[in-house]
Amino acid sequence: MTITYTLKPHVDNPAANFLVTAAVDRKSQMNWRVVYEIAGAIDQISLPMHFSKGVGVRLWEETCFEFFIRRLDGQYIELNFSPSGQWSCFSFKDYRVGMDDLRLAGEPKMLTRSSMGKLALEVSVDLAKVKVFDRSDLQLQVSPTVVIKMKDQRYCYFAIDFPDGAADFHHSYGFRLFEMRCE
Repeated sequence: MTITYTLKPHVDNPAANFLVTAAVDRKSQMNWRVVYEIAGAIDQISLPMHFSKGVGVRLWEETCFEFFIRRLDGQYIELNFSPSGQWSCFSFKDYRVGMDDLRLAGEPKMLTRSSMGKLALEVSVDLAKVKVFDRSDLQLQVSPTVVIKMKDQRYCYFAIDFPDGAADFHHSYGFRLFEMRCE
């Protein structure tokens, strides 16, 4: 069963004519799949010029698809995925506290597709070695987000919700309880 979230733009930098969604499912306790779709004037989006796989740095400075998973006690991880094929992963002890690079057991599988008026990124990631989520009874919250860098150098931020003020993907406003049971 897949849960689809319609992401809304931050009020300070709205992007005209974009519909952004993220469909999330969990194949097992540690295997997650997220499919992001941007529909609209995608020809105005700045995408990486070169494609390479592996761990990247500061991916959020370009067009980037992000996925946060948080425990109810506040510990969480942030996964960043670039349409270039690069990715990064961080763990936090609490809201923006104790950030550490997090190594995954294997590379996330990513597939970027583009067609007339639509850009999609499909990601499958195995979190088997991530100790933050090593108990099967944990209730988890998720927050899929998107950073869109426009060709005119503006940034547009999309999330389930935002607190007042600057766009903040780490804030609890953007998280929703993920109640889907694994097979």
